[in-house]
Amino acid sequence: MKLYKLKSIFLLSALAISIFFTGCSNDDKNLITNQTQIKNSSSNNNQIITESKNSYKEYSFSKEVPKNSVKAILERVVDGDTMKLKLDETGEIITLRLLLVDTPESVKKGVEPQPYSIEASNFTKNTLLSGDTVYIEYDEGDITDKYGRHLGYLWFYSNDNSNWQIFNEKLISEGYARVGYIYSQKKYLNELYKAQEYAKSNKLNIWSVDGYVTNKGFDVDAYNLNSRKSNTENNLNNSSLKTDNVYANSNSKKYHSNKNAHNMKDSIEMTEEEAKNKGYQPCNLCY
Repeated sequence: MKLYKLKSIFLLSALAISIFFTGCSNDDKNLITNQTQIKNSSSNNNQIITESKNSYKEYSFSKEVPKNSVKAILERVVDGDTMKLKLDETGEIITLRLLLVDTPESVKKGVEPQPYSIEASNFTKNTLLSGDTVYIEYDEGDITDKYGRHLGYLWFYSNDNSNWQIFNEKLISEGYARVGYIYSQKKYLNELYKAQEYAKSNKLNIWSVDGYVTNKGFDVDAYNLNSRKSNTENNLNNSSLKTDNVYANSNSKKYHSNKNAHNMKDSIEMTEEEAKNKGYQPCNLCY
């Protein structure tokens, strides 16, 4: 009888120990599985964040052309934010001024083209080609301004993402325009501000020069000031690389900062003072 009791106690103890370790093993497996899932989730989130910073596509609002839009054919581009269109239904030629978009001025009479105005105009000309089918989406409020120009958002077919897209957004996201408005129409204002933030954070085109873009437009003086500073710094950096001696070219009667400048052969090494005394002139690119 005592032997039977001892066997029973032994078996119950063994069973309890087995259940304990099995439970621990399952808990460990569950813990490892949960940790793996959390790690993978964190990795996926980091990937999304990284892609958002490196790609504007996260914010793009490309979609189908709105039903109330007006079909037209592109006649020609006037400048970065203005173009001539032929209305498909009536055949009327109109001038379209893009809403919420302000590019540097390129065609104003008696005024020098502002920095990046030609680049903005060329970007528009290269993206929107004569004969392209486009659509105008009008906002609430006046359809035209005091000059008779139509005001709207221009939908074009983007080959980059194989979809219809608002050109107003494209122009801003590439850094060729800032968000600007004097009219009441502001349907896509928030989306265009996102496009602007992307261009600004990546210092694209108009945003590459500190102080050039302002809340009221473009500060050409700030652009020129920064350009002069940049040129001065480059000249100082170049001058620090020059030696005391110069290298003269007897054919061009110029002297240069190094003997291989402009693929020059058989240069004559001498001091700068000697070169000047012999009638040599400094190279405009080297000095």
